[in-house]
Amino acid sequence: MRVFQFIMFTLPVPFLFCFYEYNSYLLRKDAHLLFPLFLLLIVVNGVLIRKINLRLILGVNMIMTILSLILGFVFLDDSWFFKPFGRDGAILFISLFYVFGQLLVRWFIFISKRPSDAIN
Repeated sequence: MRVFQFIMFTLPVPFLFCFYEYNSYLLRKDAHLLFPLFLLLIVVNGVLIRKINLRLILGVNMIMTILSLILGFVFLDDSWFFKPFGRDGAILFISLFYVFGQLLVRWFIFISKRPSDAIN
């Protein structure tokens, strides 16, 4: 289970998002699975990180973002497709939403496990 958590946590999702979208556009096809798969990965990772320290989460997500930027530099052409923000801006933007989504799912799990403050 720890190996699965590590793989899911360090998966360069922002790069994969841009790579899939860019290649789908080049093939003149719609990226139908892009958004549902992105949301699924956010929820799965949010559930997996529910018991992990926040500093570790932010540190590993920073490493994942840097890895995504490196992979984007190697495999994605910074052409007209990513204008006006560029390839790196698109990867950083997607990474921001990805990390925020994970933390939001983690927070919802944390809130749902707290005892209710309702008066009986």
